Amino acid sequence: MSLSPSPSRRFHVVSLQVPFPPDYGGVIDIYYKLKALKNMGYETWLHTFQYDRSRAEQLNEVAARVSYYPRHRSVIRQLSHIPYIVSSRHCSKLLDDLLSDNAPILFEGLHCCAFLSDKRLKDRVKLVRMHNIEHEYYKELFRKTSGWKKFYYELEAVKLEKYEKILLHADAILAISESDRCYFSSRYPQIPVSLLPAFHAYTEVAPADPKENYILYHGNLSVEENIEAAEYLLRQVVPLTQGTSWIFAGKNPPETLVRLVERTPGAQLIANPSEEQMNHLIEKAAANLLVTFQPTGLKLKLLNALFHGGHCIVNSKMLFGTGLDKACLIADTPQAMARAVETALNEPFDQAKRTERIQLLKAYDNEKNIHILSDLLEEKLR
Repeated sequence: MSLSPSPSRRFHVVSLQVPFPPDYGGVIDIYYKLKALKNMGYETWLHTFQYDRSRAEQLNEVAARVSYYPRHRSVIRQLSHIPYIVSSRHCSKLLDDLLSDNAPILFEGLHCCAFLSDKRLKDRVKLVRMHNIEHEYYKELFRKTSGWKKFYYELEAVKLEKYEKILLHADAILAISESDRCYFSSRYPQIPVSLLPAFHAYTEVAPADPKENYILYHGNLSVEENIEAAEYLLRQVVPLTQGTSWIFAGKNPPETLVRLVERTPGAQLIANPSEEQMNHLIEKAAANLLVTFQPTGLKLKLLNALFHGGHCIVNSKMLFGTGLDKACLIADTPQAMARAVETALNEPFDQAKRTERIQLLKAYDNEKNIHILSDLLEEKLR
């Protein structure tokens, strides 16, 4: 039940993108954080950049006020010494709105920090939520791509590493994983850094119902990181599990991945499943197999699999800094993944395993974790 908003609990949240629908990592965390803030009695003014998404009336249910700003994506913005993800979100109207009162501000990621060091905000409480270590993320994108994108990602990684020092103007940094917390604490010892686990849609672990005999990989299949993971599984793991059914499901798969699935015995592709269909696939899979080659931030699809599904097979990088090692079967080579698949197909995900998972996932309780943010705000406002 929501509390009545108090005038003393006003709060600005600056979002890198319209956080509805909450259907991928960053916006999932932002949307459900807004929802938790409302339930805590905060009157939130959401400032969001609009470019690839429409305005969303649903955001009025989690924020007292919503303002939209254009993202300026001209080539000229890429010529700046400031990272493009920041310079393209430099909007004077946003600064005017932030200056309209004295409420604290939460900037969601470096993307939104164009005004973090502005002298006109020097007396304001300013928090920065870091969803990952951005320059490391862009270095990985550089490694995976070719052509002009490779040059862009390399240049952006260099700019982001230099620009990250703007965090020295924050009153606190909110890291999404323990490994990221350690990084920011070491890099900026003069700034308080707190671990604030990811916010998400899940309130309870799904029942330990009987599972079907397929292995599922899911994710946004238009993202390079997920394409690389799917191709790795199709080329190196699926052939080691002859007779096993595999499903690859996700948004907007490229034609190269479509063709690779078609050529791989035992594999099928489900493109652009509905949320209901995806949840059913996750819940009924004998195992969700998730791999990443970018150990940054926290992969929210891991939480989705753990709350909704049965066995969860992952590589070590997927777990980096999450504290969820005991909730998963860990495998770092194709051979180890094939053995984990065999284990998952032969060992039912029973009530005892579900009970153990419930205990492990208490660290990701939205209602508990919103107090980390509210307590920090109260401390900074004293």
